[in-house]
Amino acid sequence: MRRAVAAASIVVCLATPALAVNVIPCGDDSAAHVAAIMEPWEKNAKLFYNGEVRVALTDTGGEPACCSQHLLILAPDPQSEDGGRACFLVNDHGDLGFTGIDFAKLATRYDAGKGLLITFPYMLYNEGNAGKGGIARIRVNVAKGTAAVE
Repeated sequence: MRRAVAAASIVVCLATPALAVNVIPCGDDSAAHVAAIMEPWEKNAKLFYNGEVRVALTDTGGEPACCSQHLLILAPDPQSEDGGRACFLVNDHGDLGFTGIDFAKLATRYDAGKGLLITFPYMLYNEGNAGKGGIARIRVNVAKGTAAVE
């Protein structure tokens, strides 16, 4: 019985999205400002989905020193009457970003039923997770104007 419970617990943990990744709408957060896009822009910004989705690596200038990198996602906003864009910030939690994002390894895959899947490796530096990381999986649904952790 214990083995069955332990096996079920492992399956649940593997099926649960990484809790270290969070997607929030852009606000007045400094990580979402254009000035935070890492230079050179050519290496730290990419277009996907026929140029409709832009992904950029941002850095808040090393502050907080542990967790200053974020991912910025711009996608069409179907609610906008003037063709505006929805803006999303991918971070660890709260205002904390990641210690590092390997933007060169950012990859995408498109599924007509679900939307654009963006994956990228990241490193953490928060209590209990120092030096650990993972692979973030963010699903962007252009038709709905949404982005969420998968």
